[in-house]
Amino acid sequence: MIYSVNYVNLTEKINPHVVAKYLKDTGWSLYNSRKDYVKIFQNKNDKGEFFQSVVPLDKTLADYKVSMYDAIEQISLYENKSVEQIMLYLLNPNTDILKIRLQKTDIVDGSIYFDDAINLFENTKKLIAAATQDVIHPKRFHQGRQEDAVSEFVNNCRFGQTEIGSYVISVVCPFAELNDAEEYKQLSIFSDEEQCANSLTRKVTNRIMNNISLIKENIDNGEIDRLVLNNSESMISANFYEALSGMNIEEENTSIEFTAQWSPLVKNENNVKSKVNLTHDYYQPLRSTVDKLREKINTHTKIVGRVKKLESLPDASIRTNGKVTVVYLDSANNKRNVTVQLEKEDYNMAIKAHECGSHVELIGEFEDNGKRTQTMTCESFSIIE
Repeated sequence: MIYSVNYVNLTEKINPHVVAKYLKDTGWSLYNSRKDYVKIFQNKNDKGEFFQSVVPLDKTLADYKVSMYDAIEQISLYENKSVEQIMLYLLNPNTDILKIRLQKTDIVDGSIYFDDAINLFENTKKLIAAATQDVIHPKRFHQGRQEDAVSEFVNNCRFGQTEIGSYVISVVCPFAELNDAEEYKQLSIFSDEEQCANSLTRKVTNRIMNNISLIKENIDNGEIDRLVLNNSESMISANFYEALSGMNIEEENTSIEFTAQWSPLVKNENNVKSKVNLTHDYYQPLRSTVDKLREKINTHTKIVGRVKKLESLPDASIRTNGKVTVVYLDSANNKRNVTVQLEKEDYNMAIKAHECGSHVELIGEFEDNGKRTQTMTCESFSIIE
């Protein structure tokens, strides 16, 4: 590790019931014991080697920290993983963890130049935000103020301690979901497994790995334009491309590796790769895609105005979209009206803008309908703060 960590003392922060649940859910057998202050689990690996993990349940025991460390060490030996990896999960049990490894010739002993580190951390945050927005409301380009659910999700993710060996950062993503009103709700390790499997978190971690894998595959096949023209719900936004291309691979002899460690307590039924590596050779195709997407967006019309009229179902609980009329000034300073169909989240933003009298910005393409009030296919809708 880059920094000295006392793992024995760190065990005090681990919930012993989480360790017991982890062992039970990953196939260890509970051995009957007369001692109610410990739980004894046993397991055998493929070689027939026997392992026993004795989990102390009472933190007031004099040897609690040492005993818990011994229990974790047995888990690490059985799983053939470092104690550090097991500790990271047990300290953050209800999470998916993304590991991002930067490989550069000037990275020595796990240290990294200041600007490179800032760039890596900032673009990692942007990548997670873009993927979350792509999951909740797929768009060609996300701009303006982030939705509250996106901000809450990103703010609840955490960077784990960096690892030595090139330069590795761990992003801890706690399980959370959106309710029917698209409000953020944190889940716990004792939440239903199916609930966690279908959570916002699992959708985001899957989307990140699937996006990167798909981008790599299309570049390998010389079909990157297919992604630029994709208009389905699985579209990859320009924001995601931009964050990915900004992750320190612009120099030769550099690469970045993404690894997903999905929670072992929550099955991942999706066929998503858990490891993807991008070298410097992918930098130019990525930047080219960003430029194409921005060019595509820049050819659209941008107008700024105020919301004049709102039309949708009166029952907000079943509302999925709505029609909005915006009044704006054209190039000759004449008042014009334009109507757009907006998805639920954008329509809610339009309601807020109407209540506050705020200006809004629309980006899209006008449709020739032969009427005084024009209609627009909207690519982007945002409130101008």
